[in-house]
Amino acid sequence: MSIEGAILIWLAIGAGIAAGVFVVARTAVQLGSVAYRVMEKQLSGGAATRQTMLLSGAMLVAMFVTAIIAGFAIFAIFGSILESGGAINTLNNGS
Repeated sequence: MSIEGAILIWLAIGAGIAAGVFVVARTAVQLGSVAYRVMEKQLSGGAATRQTMLLSGAMLVAMFVTAIIAGFAIFAIFGSILESGGAINTLNNGS
């Protein structure tokens, strides 16, 4: 793989993590907005429950996807460190 291709892959991973963090933060703000509208009697309990369930589900999905992307990045970094450090080759050679 070329250096340009590797840079593009890491850029995509970074953008995916940033987007996931943004979605989680935005969802948290929206949950606060729902709570405020309920306290101000602008929103019924049933509607607030539906919105809260939808927003909570979106937040869980966003956290899961972000964790998968970040996990892949961590795995790739540690894999390249171990591969270049010779630790894997030492174990395979039996010494």
